[in-house]
Amino acid sequence: MPALEDSGAGRLIGVLVSPVKTFRSIAERPTWGVALAVILVISTVVGVLANQRIDPDDMRKMVQQQMEKRQGAGQVTPEQVDQGVEMGRKISSVTIWLIPVFVAVIYLIIAALFLAAFRFFAGSEIPFKTSLATAVHGFLPGLVAALLALPLLLSRPHITVKQAQGNLLASNLGAFAPESTGPALRTLLTSLDFFSLWTLCLLIIGYRLTARVSTAVAATTVLVLWAVYVAARVGMAALFG
Repeated sequence: MPALEDSGAGRLIGVLVSPVKTFRSIAERPTWGVALAVILVISTVVGVLANQRIDPDDMRKMVQQQMEKRQGAGQVTPEQVDQGVEMGRKISSVTIWLIPVFVAVIYLIIAALFLAAFRFFAGSEIPFKTSLATAVHGFLPGLVAALLALPLLLSRPHITVKQAQGNLLASNLGAFAPESTGPALRTLLTSLDFFSLWTLCLLIIGYRLTARVSTAVAATTVLVLWAVYVAARVGMAALFG
């Protein structure tokens, strides 16, 4: 009977319960198709369900707040808000089905960034296929979060925009921030997420084994790239809030 970490389907569980053995297996035989396919399907299902359950009143409130930031309080008419909500719905109805493409491209970019970082700064000879397999499996805690969110979505007729944007499970500090919290600080707090920290741990373990570098090099590379990503998100939130 083959070991759990030797098959594409088995690695979905193996990387979560036995990451060292699983990433060692990935280093010898990198595969990513099964994991990526499951991630794309689940993320699309959760995205569509979340979009369908957004509270119309909460959506209207958010659109009005955004328009008032741009035009000034008291300068936005109800008709303009209605138009903004309708436009948002039309755009969302199209872009929601592009989730698989968007997610796949994101993983390709992440794999390329790690490949470049480990090759140029650590002297690793890790191939792109191995980097992609490591990245896809390293991000599987996000799949756990999506699966946990499914029953919550199915049990509620409506959710808020804030919940649809990743706070449904209340697994990050941003979920507990008061309404008065600024967009930059809220984004930073949202980044301090249980599943994100779990992912960082898996990526460090994974790239240590697949890129064949020390734990210190793997941890430094992963954490620096994550810090740059968080800083970019916080900066965008501060600018466009």
